[in-house]
Amino acid sequence: MGNETSFSYKGATLTADVVIVGAGPSGCSAAYDLSVKGLRVLLLDRTDFPRKKSCAGGLTIKAARALRYSLLPVIQKTVCNLSVSCRMRHRRLLKSIDPICHLVERSAFDFFCLKKTVAAGACFAVVKRIDQIVESPRTVALMTEGGLIRSRFLIGADGVNSRIRRLTARFLKFQRGFAVEGIVDRAPPAGLGMGFDFGRVSGGYGWVFPKQGHLNVGLYTLRPDVKITRQDLVDYALERIGRPMPTRITGYPLGMGGWRYRPGNGRVLLVGDAAGLVDPLLGEGLYHAIISGQRAAAAIVDAMDTGSDACNTYANGLMPIQHDLVFARVASAFFYRMPGIGLMLVASPPARIPLMTGFSRGISLLDIFLNAYRFWFGLPGSVSRKQD
Repeated sequence: MGNETSFSYKGATLTADVVIVGAGPSGCSAAYDLSVKGLRVLLLDRTDFPRKKSCAGGLTIKAARALRYSLLPVIQKTVCNLSVSCRMRHRRLLKSIDPICHLVERSAFDFFCLKKTVAAGACFAVVKRIDQIVESPRTVALMTEGGLIRSRFLIGADGVNSRIRRLTARFLKFQRGFAVEGIVDRAPPAGLGMGFDFGRVSGGYGWVFPKQGHLNVGLYTLRPDVKITRQDLVDYALERIGRPMPTRITGYPLGMGGWRYRPGNGRVLLVGDAAGLVDPLLGEGLYHAIISGQRAAAAIVDAMDTGSDACNTYANGLMPIQHDLVFARVASAFFYRMPGIGLMLVASPPARIPLMTGFSRGISLLDIFLNAYRFWFGLPGSVSRKQD
C-alpha cells in the first residue's frame, strides 16, 4: 500500500492493544471499529494490497448496510431482480422494486475497505509467516519471520485456511465448502441479470453475475465430497452464456460449520471464514464476516473498559449469526435434496414476496421466515431480531 500504511519491524518487538491477522472484510471491520475507539491496532496480512481475490462479489443489502462507510466508489452494478432455475430449466424471474444486491470486484472492494481502515487509525503490515502463538493470562505473542509481536488480544481473520486457527487448535469441527469461478471478458448481454441455477452440482448451484464489461460465472457446493473441475465450469458457462470461454478460472474453499464455533477462553477470537461463518445455503460469507469482525471488536472494547471476558461476550454476540447458520443448514438440507421442488416453492408468491422484500430490506433469511406473514399482509413493525 505504500510507506504511509506499512512499516518494518524486523528484529524488533512490537506491542499493540489488538493484533488482527487477515486484512479482508472481517479483519478490516474489526480493525476499523477498534481504531475509532482509540485502540492501537496492528492489521497484518501475507500480501500487500491490492491483491487478487477470488469471489463472486455479491454484496447483499444487509452486508452493505453493516459497513461503517459508503461503498458507492466500488459498486459495479446494483440489481433488483434475480433469475432462478433448476438445471437450466423452469427459469423464473423474481422481481423487486428496490435493490437486493450490489455487485463488486473483490480485489477493489478489499483494497477500498483497507484504505478506509488505515484512515481510521489502524497500522497495516505484511507478515509472510507466523511460526508460533504463545498465550498468557494478560497477552498474546506472535513469533513471526520478522520478530516478536505482542498484544492484549488477537483476532484471527485469515480466512478458510486460518493459520491462527491451526496454531491455537481452536474450532476443530471446522468444515469446508467449495467454489470454482471464472471471468468471461465480454459486455453483459442486454437483459442478462444476476442468476442462480440450482442443482447444477450436488449440494449447490451455478451462478452468473454481470458486472462492468465482464461476467463472473461459477459453480458452488456446500458438500466437501463433491468435486468441481475447471471443465465443469467451462461446460456450464458455454451452456449458460455461450462464448467466449471463461478465463482466470480459480477454485477456492469456503469456511463452514460456524454454528459449532465456541470462542472458549483466553484472548484469541476467530471471525469470518476462519470461524466457519459462511452461509451453507447460498455460500454467502461477506455479511457474517463483517458482522463477526464488528462483534469481536465490541467484545474487546468492553473487556478493556470493564474487565469482562472478551471470549464470553463475543460468544453471546455470535448467537444471532449462529442461529442464522443453523437455519441455513436445515434449509439447505431440504432444498438441495430436491432442488426442482425447492425452486417451485421459492418462485411461488407465498415465498417470493417475503424473500424479495426481505432481501431488499437487508433482513436475514431466518427473520424473513419468522415474519413471512408480515410481508404477506403488509403489517408494520420491525421484523429483525436484535443484532447488536
